[in-house]
Amino acid sequence: MFEELEDALNQLRRVYAQSKPAARLAAIRLRLASGKEDSGPTRLITTVSAVEALARSLVVHAPGRPASTAHFRYQQVRQQTALQLVEEALRLYGAKPAAEHFGEETCRCFDLASQYRDLVVHECTYPGHDKSQQLIAACERVLEGLVSAAGLLRVVTPP
Repeated sequence: MFEELEDALNQLRRVYAQSKPAARLAAIRLRLASGKEDSGPTRLITTVSAVEALARSLVVHAPGRPASTAHFRYQQVRQQTALQLVEEALRLYGAKPAAEHFGEETCRCFDLASQYRDLVVHECTYPGHDKSQQLIAACERVLEGLVSAAGLLRVVTPP
């Protein structure tokens, strides 16, 4: 039983390591659209994770990197923080550092959103609705900024 669960987990990681940024973005857009009614903490987790997933894919599949090494690169960056992944993705796609690209306030708020997400997940708590909305908005700005920096604007978004 445990081997089956471990195999399924490893298979999911392999699939996501191989998935190109445009495919990841399409899945992210669907997930975000399906969770519009989620509560603040759940939406916060999803939105931070969406940014993290896209940034990781952008790093793994940066221009000039062979697809055959995607799983290896995925393993290298799997434990990086959301902000580290965003910074690296921006660098690889020729954009300014996060504080300049998104603005200092958005960048700082996104970093806090990531920390709040970790607190919500690991401590089974929530920041409160008044804080969640500001943190989620920063995540959405960072996500769209990554989409723009990587030239993924042509990806169709669900209604």
